[in-house]
Amino acid sequence: MTADPALFDRFAADYDRFVSLQPGQHTHWLTGLGLSGERAIDVGCGSGHAVERLADDFQYVLGVDLSGPMIEIARATRARPNLEYRVADVFALADDGFDLVYSHTMMHHLPDYRAGLEQLRSLVRPGGTVAVVDNVSDLYPTPPRWIYTEGALRGFPAEVRRIGLRAAWFQLRFWFSEPWLAHLASDSYLSRDQFRLVYDEVFPGARYDDLGFALAMSWTDERAD
Repeated sequence: MTADPALFDRFAADYDRFVSLQPGQHTHWLTGLGLSGERAIDVGCGSGHAVERLADDFQYVLGVDLSGPMIEIARATRARPNLEYRVADVFALADDGFDLVYSHTMMHHLPDYRAGLEQLRSLVRPGGTVAVVDNVSDLYPTPPRWIYTEGALRGFPAEVRRIGLRAAWFQLRFWFSEPWLAHLASDSYLSRDQFRLVYDEVFPGARYDDLGFALAMSWTDERAD
């Protein structure tokens, strides 16, 4: 799922807390689609925030990620009877027939972006939906560090008002932490035009929503059962 399976292992607990301080960011667009059904999968699920949210709308939800520590956190903190977490590579998945195939900001880690999209498409059942969110950048394929750190500094007063000084201070320190900045420096994003081009090739007729930091794509497989 990523060129370095240990990429998130180095800061799994801090990343889980970081995501927890941004409720809805990883699920707001997804829940707005109003989807429900029998089976869903979150590819690159991290510590299970979206998996837990999907548990309300699907009978069975599978979360997969390459990071063992992330999956351990998910199992310990976001377990439900209808959820399964698995350490797995997306290209090794043999499961299929999902009503929803979802992935959030995972695709840019893949060594072959298009092959990853085709793999996601292979997991969906006829009539099911593929929903993908991924980071985009029109100016820099890999944004420089100062973009993140300056943005975090500018937003700090508002974050203090939103979540309190202690949590906002943790969040700011996380933005400036060397493991996180090194991770961001390893990312390479598509531009908005590149994103639509490659997604249109795999998911013709897809719908797009601009989330600012990312583009979101939803596509329904119109094959008959």
